[in-house]
Amino acid sequence: MKKLDTEIEQYNYRAFPDEFIWEMKDDTPKGHLPLTNALRGTQLLGNILTHPAFEEGQEEEETVESITATTAGQSKDDNKGRERPKFMKDFKSDYSF
Repeated sequence: MKKLDTEIEQYNYRAFPDEFIWEMKDDTPKGHLPLTNALRGTQLLGNILTHPAFEEGQEEEETVESITATTAGQSKDDNKGRERPKFMKDFKSDYSF
């Protein structure tokens, strides 16, 4: 990058080339997540929340919701528990410029 012609020193934008090293070292604290940018962070969070470890709690919540819905005489929301439509699964966002 070309430096700007100003009197103060400019800190040019970095694309964070060393931020995505996923190596576990001895000094890495337990439970540490590596630094991520916004887009990678949302993908990471989505993958974490869809991990099978979180499914057991959702099943318990669904049974509690169905019990309360039947006892209260209210119907459950039809969209809960359904998978996303196929056209939404196939859609991939393109964030390239």
